[in-house]
Amino acid sequence: MKQNELQNFNPFAMHSPSHPTPARLSVLPVAALLALSLSACAAGPGEPKPQQSAAPVTHNCKPQETVGFSCELRDHRLLSLCGSPGFEKFKGLPKDNPGYAYLAVGTQKGEVQYSYPPNPSDYKKHFFKGVPTNGIPYMFVASEKGRFFFLTEQDDTNPQGAGYLAPENFPDGWDIKQKDPTPPCLRTLHFENFSKLGLTHATVWFSEQDRLDAEKTRTKKP
Repeated sequence: MKQNELQNFNPFAMHSPSHPTPARLSVLPVAALLALSLSACAAGPGEPKPQQSAAPVTHNCKPQETVGFSCELRDHRLLSLCGSPGFEKFKGLPKDNPGYAYLAVGTQKGEVQYSYPPNPSDYKKHFFKGVPTNGIPYMFVASEKGRFFFLTEQDDTNPQGAGYLAPENFPDGWDIKQKDPTPPCLRTLHFENFSKLGLTHATVWFSEQDRLDAEKTRTKKP
């Protein structure tokens, strides 16, 4: 370089003021360095990445529980029969099973909206199972008003399981509206433990209903 060029040469002119080099930082006063640090902090981190939505679930039971069955209702919510861990492995009589069971209705994101009974340990008063002459197992759940959910096991003619919903007998607070209640399930998601769950036999419920009907008949007589 010529003498006059050396006098006018600025070693920082080739760098952007917003991106000083280490050499320039070494000659900056402390106040300037502090200002640069505060400016960088104020800029903050980059834009946060959008969170991915939760993957759809196939039942609304807890991870450690037994899934008796689960299906997608016609309004796209899930209906699941959930049992205590190891429920399906109990070898004794159903009435002696110390476990619990409940029916759960919720979204495909795992949000449970309704469950029955309020105390899952009381399932023996509300859940019943039977095998008719055609040999296809069925189960139903009854509230204090009567049977509100009925489902048979899958077979060749009913791959989703035949059954129905009875809204007039739903537990208080339940709101499931389906234009066609038969069958209740749009598609079946779990069915492997349906026949293994030792729920109370249906004859217990029918015998009790017969007793109550006979009692009502007696009270109506003069």
